Amino acid sequence: MQNDSYTEEVSHAPVFVRPSGQKTIPDAGTPLGEVGGYSELNKAMTDDPWSPFPSQNDFNLACWFVRSKLAKSQIDVYFAQDIGGTDS
Repeated sequence: MQNDSYTEEVSHAPVFVRPSGQKTIPDAGTPLGEVGGYSELNKAMTDDPWSPFPSQNDFNLACWFVRSKLAKSQIDVYFAQDIGGTDS
């Protein structure tokens, strides 16, 4: 049995409305200038792409923890029991 709300078809075209008034904001979109520290950060990332992690393996492990939505307590157990060994 199908739910009628899923089989309902939309038969009207979308409505496009123009704003009744437009405001011009002076300097909107103008660059503010050089972002402080960006060049140094970019160079650091080029020199050490896994920073702040010591290695690609540690970076991948952290990504896996996040994607898996692992609880912080379980991550703490992982490191406390040294389950992963060392990355030397």
